[in-house]
Amino acid sequence: NWGHANVAATHSDQICMTPILLLLLETSALQPRSRLPAVRHAREPRSASTVRLCDREAAAPTEAAETATPPATAESNSLLGPREAALASVPLFFLLQSTTVGLARSGLPPDLAPPVGRAAAFGLFAAVQAASGTSVDTWLLRPAAEPEWRWLAAPWAPAAVFAAFAAAALAPALACQLFGQAEVAEALLPAGGPPPSAARCLDVLLLAPLTEEAFFRGWLLTASARAGAPRAASAAASAALFALWHAGDGAGGLLAFAALGGWLAVVYQAGGGRLAPCVGGHVLWNALILALRAAR
Repeated sequence: NWGHANVAATHSDQICMTPILLLLLETSALQPRSRLPAVRHAREPRSASTVRLCDREAAAPTEAAETATPPATAESNSLLGPREAALASVPLFFLLQSTTVGLARSGLPPDLAPPVGRAAAFGLFAAVQAASGTSVDTWLLRPAAEPEWRWLAAPWAPAAVFAAFAAAALAPALACQLFGQAEVAEALLPAGGPPPSAARCLDVLLLAPLTEEAFFRGWLLTASARAGAPRAASAAASAALFALWHAGDGAGGLLAFAALGGWLAVVYQAGGGRLAPCVGGHVLWNALILALRAAR
């Protein structure tokens, strides 16, 4: 009986528990399952695209900060601002040239002093610029840009630069000669003189064009552009200072050198910063002047 009673009790307990289990199952089935996917997604590993997206978002502030802060350059290390450096360097170049040539004349032959003085003065000027934070890579050896006048990139560009200026400069004298104004034509042409020495040719045909174009075109126009000056104003300043540099040649010489300096400044700007056409045209023009003086 105890056994049957126990079995009966157990069976009755199971019967009594059945409604409770059914109620619990129905209750669990009605509960929201929104948390299960969240837990499952949280445990799943991130895909490669998700990792890249997160890394890009994390790197975005760093890239923005790097863009906002420009890298340090040689110009940022300059002791003076662009405009102040340009204004201070122009009289420095004139002072170095006159001083070194004067010192060279005190111990060298008259014909040899100018080329030696020019070379020493230009080396000192480049050294001062480099010490103040403006290296030769930023104005003398910088790569040229795409030229506005494409023919300036051609090998024959120096000859074309010279021919264009020579035609314009000698046209008034030729016109006066054709119309019987010989005296006016003679005044417009350079005065005669003895044949130049080898040292004089070295100075006029090599060192003078190199140093003058490097400063009045390469350095001055680059410094003017860095200071924010308009192109026309920069070319005018280059022409005026170039004429002032040759002030000992009289009023006619000032006008001729101003025209030459302005033309070479335009060539430098239109050539994307190429010095070769300017130097070549300057050399050929000086050679023509020497030839005319020797012929007269």
